Amino acid sequence: MRLKHHFISRRSFVKVLAVATASTRMYPALARRGEHDSRSRIIRVHDANATKPWDYSANAPWDHTVEPGEDGSPGKIEERYFDYINEEEVGKMLGRGLCELTGTGSPLEAWRMLLPNLQKSDRITIKMNMNNASFDENITTNRMDQTMPLVNSILEDLVSGLGLSEERVTLLDASRWFHPEKMKRRCRYKNIHWVDHTAQERWDKNESVRFTQDAPEPGGEFWIPKAYTHSEHIINLCLMKSHDCGITGAMKNHLGSIPSPRNLHDGMGNKSYIADVCNTPGIKNKVRVNIADALFANWHNNVWAPRPWKTFPEDSPNSLILGTDPVALDSVMLDHIMEEVKARDDHAPEWLKQNLDNHGFLQYAMDDLGLGIHEHAPYHRIDYRTFEV
Repeated sequence: MRLKHHFISRRSFVKVLAVATASTRMYPALARRGEHDSRSRIIRVHDANATKPWDYSANAPWDHTVEPGEDGSPGKIEERYFDYINEEEVGKMLGRGLCELTGTGSPLEAWRMLLPNLQKSDRITIKMNMNNASFDENITTNRMDQTMPLVNSILEDLVSGLGLSEERVTLLDASRWFHPEKMKRRCRYKNIHWVDHTAQERWDKNESVRFTQDAPEPGGEFWIPKAYTHSEHIINLCLMKSHDCGITGAMKNHLGSIPSPRNLHDGMGNKSYIADVCNTPGIKNKVRVNIADALFANWHNNVWAPRPWKTFPEDSPNSLILGTDPVALDSVMLDHIMEEVKARDDHAPEWLKQNLDNHGFLQYAMDDLGLGIHEHAPYHRIDYRTFEV
């Protein structure tokens, strides 16, 4: 991996210690893991069988957005990457990742540790990334979004395993849309509560993002969803994708949880916007775990279909990446993307290489807001471990 060396000031060192202490307070059960109590543990689980062979070359140039129209253009082959995921294997990967993250012996024991003082009456919101979803029921695109196999595996643990009522679980992307065929019809639990841009009265106007350094221009409304403020727990599901800000993963995922996300995109990688959103109490105090779907992933950009990788054993990463520290999780995924771009050498566009340097929000999240640990490989404070299923 590409290495970067940062001078750590006394001020930054003190804040790193504060992050470690805060992590122990927020997740006391996770602090009983032995020698790495003060480190941010990130787990990657790999399974070569998580996805079925998908013909990447047939989908090149990976930038199709719609099916063929009545006149036959634009052309688009019918297969979709999300039809090539092995849900049974994903369930095994999730269970292994949860156990390795928490040091427990079973996935349900891990969930009980991650969801402190869980009661049958608790409400759980699962934040998903549907940033590229089509708003037309007749169009299912190959552009990368969250897919249902991982969601179904989590719901199985929560509902069938822990005995929570389906009605107490919300699937949310408040600024986007859940496609009825791609998402809702593939959900194995039919009484789940869905909240997307069609939901009325979805914002809690009593809680708004407080911007600590950079003020949005233009302004806007930056409330938090009621599904956040009215829930006891949040599970943050994200994707591993490149972006103008280097990485759109665990932290930027929450920009889909506010009414005016577009107003935060101008230069956001090196501004405080992303960190400020994640520092909002309704997010910071309730997100219990961050789970990145890296079964398919996009090292090239955040919009189009998945592209093949060189730096994993298969063309697809076939991985889930988990952690309670969103800054550390994003730092690890950013390094994976950096490694891939480096492997592409001259075949990677210059704008992509420049984007990878626009991740100052991670440093700000650590140094100024104490939200987690940011560093590049080789890791000294991030405890990054990989496992095979």
